[in-house]
Amino acid sequence: MALEFIQKVTSGGLVSNFDMNNIFDKGYDQYNIYLNLIDSSTNGGYMGLRFFDSSDTIISGNEYDWAGQQLKSYGSFDNTWRATSNSQIAPIFVGTNDDDRGGGTLIRVFNADDTSSYTFITVQSSTFMDSGLDGTKTIGVHKGAEKITGVRLVSQSNTHSLSASIYGYGVK
Repeated sequence: MALEFIQKVTSGGLVSNFDMNNIFDKGYDQYNIYLNLIDSSTNGGYMGLRFFDSSDTIISGNEYDWAGQQLKSYGSFDNTWRATSNSQIAPIFVGTNDDDRGGGTLIRVFNADDTSSYTFITVQSSTFMDSGLDGTKTIGVHKGAEKITGVRLVSQSNTHSLSASIYGYGVK
Protein backbone atom coordinates (compact mmCIF):
# COMPACT_ATOMS: atom_id res chain seq x y z
CA MET A 1 0.00 0.00 0.00
CA ALA A 2 1.18 3.51 -0.78
CA LEU A 3 0.23 6.90 0.53
CA GLU A 4 -2.42 8.50 -1.65
CA PHE A 5 -2.59 12.29 -1.95
CA ILE A 6 -5.92 13.79 -0.84
CA GLN A 7 -5.42 17.56 -0.88
CA LYS A 8 -3.28 20.56 0.04
CA VAL A 9 -4.50 23.33 2.37
CA THR A 10 -2.80 26.70 2.99
CA SER A 11 -3.48 29.36 5.60
CA GLY A 12 -3.09 32.27 3.17
CA GLY A 13 -1.07 34.29 5.70
CA LEU A 14 -0.66 34.51 9.48
CA VAL A 15 -3.58 32.89 11.35
CA SER A 16 -4.43 31.96 14.95
CA ASN A 17 -6.43 28.87 13.94
CA PHE A 18 -5.63 26.71 10.93
CA ASP A 19 -8.72 24.73 9.89
CA MET A 20 -8.53 21.69 7.65
CA ASN A 21 -12.19 20.76 7.12
CA ASN A 22 -13.48 17.65 5.37
CA ILE A 23 -10.05 16.08 4.91
CA PHE A 24 -11.09 12.70 6.37
CA ASP A 25 -14.07 10.42 5.63
CA LYS A 26 -12.31 9.08 2.53
CA GLY A 27 -12.18 5.42 3.64
CA TYR A 28 -8.59 5.21 4.91
CA ASP A 29 -7.33 3.56 8.09
CA GLN A 30 -4.69 6.26 8.55
CA TYR A 31 -4.32 9.87 7.44
CA ASN A 32 -0.98 11.68 7.35
CA ILE A 33 -0.85 15.47 7.58
CA TYR A 34 2.49 16.91 6.51
CA LEU A 35 2.51 20.40 8.00
CA ASN A 36 4.90 23.07 6.73
CA LEU A 37 5.47 25.99 9.12
CA ILE A 38 6.31 28.89 6.83
CA ASP A 39 6.53 31.79 9.30
CA SER A 40 5.35 33.02 12.72
CA SER A 41 4.44 36.44 14.08
CA THR A 42 6.74 36.07 17.11
CA ASN A 43 9.29 33.68 18.57
CA GLY A 44 8.15 30.87 20.86
CA GLY A 45 4.68 29.53 21.44
CA TYR A 46 3.15 26.23 20.44
CA MET A 47 0.14 24.78 18.64
CA GLY A 48 -2.51 22.37 19.86
CA LEU A 49 -5.00 20.26 17.89
CA ARG A 50 -8.78 19.82 18.01
CA PHE A 51 -10.96 17.67 15.76
CA PHE A 52 -14.11 18.49 13.78
CA ASP A 53 -16.97 15.99 14.22
CA SER A 54 -19.33 14.77 11.48
CA SER A 55 -21.54 17.87 11.86
CA ASP A 56 -18.48 20.08 11.18
CA THR A 57 -18.40 21.27 14.81
CA ILE A 58 -15.15 21.68 16.75
CA ILE A 59 -14.74 19.17 19.58
CA SER A 60 -13.49 21.45 22.35
CA GLY A 61 -14.84 19.67 25.43
CA ASN A 62 -12.60 17.76 27.80
CA GLU A 63 -12.42 14.73 25.49
CA TYR A 64 -8.66 14.52 24.82
CA ASP A 65 -5.79 12.77 26.61
CA TRP A 66 -2.22 13.32 25.48
CA ALA A 67 1.47 13.18 26.38
CA GLY A 68 4.41 14.79 24.65
CA GLN A 69 8.10 15.41 24.93
CA GLN A 70 9.83 18.61 23.86
CA LEU A 71 13.33 17.96 22.54
CA LYS A 72 15.71 20.94 22.67
CA SER A 73 19.20 21.39 21.24
CA TYR A 74 19.76 24.25 23.70
CA GLY A 75 18.66 22.64 26.98
CA SER A 76 17.15 19.68 28.78
CA PHE A 77 14.25 17.70 27.36
CA ASP A 78 10.86 18.79 28.68
CA ASN A 79 8.77 15.80 29.77
CA THR A 80 5.99 17.83 31.44
CA TRP A 81 3.67 17.94 28.39
CA ARG A 82 0.71 15.75 29.41
CA ALA A 83 -2.95 16.04 30.29
CA THR A 84 -6.09 13.99 30.72
CA SER A 85 -9.63 15.16 29.97
CA ASN A 86 -8.28 18.24 28.17
CA SER A 87 -9.78 20.50 25.48
CA GLN A 88 -7.01 19.81 22.93
CA ILE A 89 -3.96 17.67 22.13
CA ALA A 90 -0.59 19.44 22.43
CA PRO A 91 2.11 20.09 21.46
CA ILE A 92 1.78 19.73 17.72
CA PHE A 93 4.88 21.88 17.43
CA VAL A 94 6.83 24.16 19.78
CA GLY A 95 9.29 26.99 19.42
CA THR A 96 8.54 28.94 16.28
CA ASN A 97 10.57 31.78 14.79
CA ASP A 98 9.51 35.09 13.26
CA ASP A 99 12.13 35.27 10.52
CA ASP A 100 11.00 32.61 8.05
CA ARG A 101 13.13 29.77 9.46
CA GLY A 102 10.12 27.47 9.33
CA GLY A 103 9.76 23.89 10.44
CA GLY A 104 7.75 20.79 9.78
CA THR A 105 5.37 18.39 11.48
CA LEU A 106 4.01 14.95 10.66
CA ILE A 107 0.61 14.24 12.23
CA ARG A 108 -0.64 10.66 11.83
CA VAL A 109 -4.38 10.23 12.49
CA PHE A 110 -5.86 6.76 13.07
CA ASN A 111 -9.55 5.68 13.01
CA ALA A 112 -10.93 9.07 11.93
CA ASP A 113 -13.59 7.41 9.75
CA ASP A 114 -14.58 4.76 12.32
CA THR A 115 -17.70 5.62 14.34
CA SER A 116 -17.05 2.77 16.80
CA SER A 117 -13.43 3.59 17.72
CA TYR A 118 -11.51 6.35 19.44
CA THR A 119 -9.35 8.54 17.17
CA PHE A 120 -5.61 8.44 17.94
CA ILE A 121 -2.72 10.59 16.74
CA THR A 122 1.05 10.48 16.79
CA VAL A 123 3.05 13.64 16.09
CA GLN A 124 6.67 14.48 15.47
CA SER A 125 7.94 17.94 14.65
CA SER A 126 11.05 20.03 14.15
CA THR A 127 11.27 23.83 14.31
CA PHE A 128 13.97 26.45 14.81
CA MET A 129 13.95 29.19 17.45
CA ASP A 130 16.59 31.83 18.12
CA SER A 131 17.77 29.55 20.97
CA GLY A 132 18.27 26.56 18.65
CA LEU A 133 16.44 23.52 17.36
CA ASP A 134 13.18 22.41 18.95
CA GLY A 135 11.35 19.15 18.35
CA THR A 136 8.35 17.31 19.73
CA LYS A 137 7.06 13.75 19.98
CA THR A 138 3.40 13.60 21.01
CA ILE A 139 0.68 10.97 21.28
CA GLY A 140 -2.99 11.70 21.85
CA VAL A 141 -6.50 10.33 21.78
CA HIS A 142 -9.98 11.75 21.29
CA LYS A 143 -12.02 9.75 23.80
CA GLY A 144 -15.22 9.67 21.81
CA ALA A 145 -16.24 6.99 19.34
CA GLU A 146 -17.43 9.15 16.46
CA LYS A 147 -16.55 10.07 12.89
CA ILE A 148 -13.91 12.80 12.63
CA THR A 149 -13.94 14.94 9.48
CA GLY A 150 -11.19 17.51 10.03
CA VAL A 151 -8.62 19.21 12.23
CA ARG A 152 -8.15 22.67 13.74
CA LEU A 153 -4.64 23.68 14.80
CA VAL A 154 -4.92 26.20 17.63
CA SER A 155 -2.11 28.71 18.18
CA GLN A 156 -1.07 29.47 21.72
CA SER A 157 0.39 33.01 21.91
CA ASN A 158 1.11 33.91 18.27
CA THR A 159 0.00 33.51 14.67
CA HIS A 160 1.44 31.28 11.96
CA SER A 161 1.61 30.94 8.21
CA LEU A 162 1.12 27.27 7.31
CA SER A 163 0.50 24.79 4.53
CA ALA A 164 -0.46 21.14 4.83
CA SER A 165 -0.54 18.16 2.49
CA ILE A 166 -2.95 15.40 3.47
CA TYR A 167 -2.50 11.76 2.44
CA GLY A 168 -4.50 8.59 3.08
CA TYR A 169 -3.05 5.17 3.80
CA GLY A 170 -4.59 1.72 4.13
CA VAL A 171 -7.98 1.52 2.42
CA LYS A 172 -10.61 -0.24 4.54
